[in-house]
Amino acid sequence: MAGGEHGPTGTERGEFRTSGVRRIPYSPADAQRSSIEVTTIDRIRTRAGLAEFAALQRPDFELLLAIDRGESAHEVDFARYALSAGDVLWVHLGQVQLWGDMRRLEGAVVMFDPIALPPETVALLRSLGGFSRNHWPGAATGGGAFAVLLAGLTALATEPPGAPAIAPRASTHAARHTLAAALLALAGTTTTRAVPEAEPPEAFHWFFDEVERSFAEHRTAAWYARRLGYSERTLNRLARAHAGTSAKGLIDRRVILEAKRLLAHEQIAVAAIAARLGFDDAANFSKYFRHRTGTTPGAFRGGEREETRGP
Repeated sequence: MAGGEHGPTGTERGEFRTSGVRRIPYSPADAQRSSIEVTTIDRIRTRAGLAEFAALQRPDFELLLAIDRGESAHEVDFARYALSAGDVLWVHLGQVQLWGDMRRLEGAVVMFDPIALPPETVALLRSLGGFSRNHWPGAATGGGAFAVLLAGLTALATEPPGAPAIAPRASTHAARHTLAAALLALAGTTTTRAVPEAEPPEAFHWFFDEVERSFAEHRTAAWYARRLGYSERTLNRLARAHAGTSAKGLIDRRVILEAKRLLAHEQIAVAAIAARLGFDDAANFSKYFRHRTGTTPGAFRGGEREETRGP
C-alpha cells in the first residue's frame, strides 16, 4: 500500500488529525493481478513501514481486513471500531480512516479496484447494505462462509508450493468471482432474522451515483431530477424507500459528510472549504452546516481536535 489518500491511516494523536489527509492510490505489488491484491497486515506493515500508517489517509480503492489475532481500534469517517480476532473491517473507496496500533494486529488484507466486481454484484451488495457498513464482528470466524471463501481467494493469490499451476487468465477470473462471493457472504450476514428489503431499483442507483459525482456543485433535488430525467416526486419516493430520507436529505447527507471530513482533517480555512463544496461564501456554508448538524463549522472542528488530543 503506497502513499496516498485512501487506505490505512495513522496514530490517534491530534497532530496527525490536523496535518491533512493523504490520498493512497491503488498500487498492487503484483501488476499482473491488477484489480485485486491479497496480502497480510504483516506484509503491508513491512512493505510500507509503520510511518505509512501514522497519518490520516483516504484510499482510492476498497480495503478489506480480516483479523486473525490481536486487538486495536480503527476509525472510519468518525466512527470508531474495536477490532479483535474474527472481525472484518471493510473501508470503502473515498472514506477517511485512522489506524490504531497496527503492530497489535495480524490478519488478511484484500485491496481491490471496484472494477474487479461485476455491476450486478455491486448492485446486490448495495441492496444488502454492504457499502453503507464497515464493521462485521465475528464474520471471519473459522468455518463460516466468508472465512472459507477468503481462504479460497488467498489460495488463488498465493499459489502454494506443489499446487497445480493455474493459467493466469483463469486465475484472474476465479479471483474476481471468489471475491464477489466472499463480499456477498459478508454483506448478507445479519444479526437478526428480519426479512431483507427489496433490491433498490436501478433508478435509485443512478441517483445515488450522480449525488456522489455532483454533490459539490449541485445541492437541489430539482437539478438531479432534470439530470436523470425523473420527477422530484420520483426521486423523493426512491430516497425515502431506500435511504430513509428525502432526495434533498440524501444530497445534504453527502455534503455534510464531506464538510466534516474537511473540517476535521484539513488545515484550511472554513471559507476555502465552503468554496470547495460549491458555496458562494462562508456565511452561507456556516448557516447550511449549522441547520443540519446543530453546530457551527468552527465548533465542530474544535470539538474534533479536542477529542483527538485526549486528556
